[in-house]
Amino acid sequence: MRARCLVLKDRRAKALDEALSPGDRVAFNGFLVSVVAVLLAPRLGDRCGIEELAVFSDEVAAAHRAERRPVNEFVVEEILREVYGVPRLFLATAVPPRTISAAGATIVRYLNNTDSTVAADIDRILDTAVDLHRHRDPQ
Repeated sequence: MRARCLVLKDRRAKALDEALSPGDRVAFNGFLVSVVAVLLAPRLGDRCGIEELAVFSDEVAAAHRAERRPVNEFVVEEILREVYGVPRLFLATAVPPRTISAAGATIVRYLNNTDSTVAADIDRILDTAVDLHRHRDPQ
């Protein structure tokens, strides 16, 4: 629901985010990575190197800063690295779950703002993300 609200720019997104328990936030973050993966495939393809991810991360962070929103570009890049299975930035220190949520939301907002088909195709995107998430995180 929160991912849908983010894409559709529904005001409930913030309230839904604030209502997440610590356990629900961790679960949501896992799903959010799957949503990001589905959204990135048309833009960056199935394979992407560290250099391309860093450039895209900088692009996302610059656009977010232009909107006067705080963003941790390293966490944005960390999510992109997770999606593409490249070495992670944060090996010794865990990134706080709220920071992951904020960075994932930043990526989703950026992709939605730069691709007019995202909102129109939200049902297919979320269905694909659910399927991908089941394969990434079998329970």
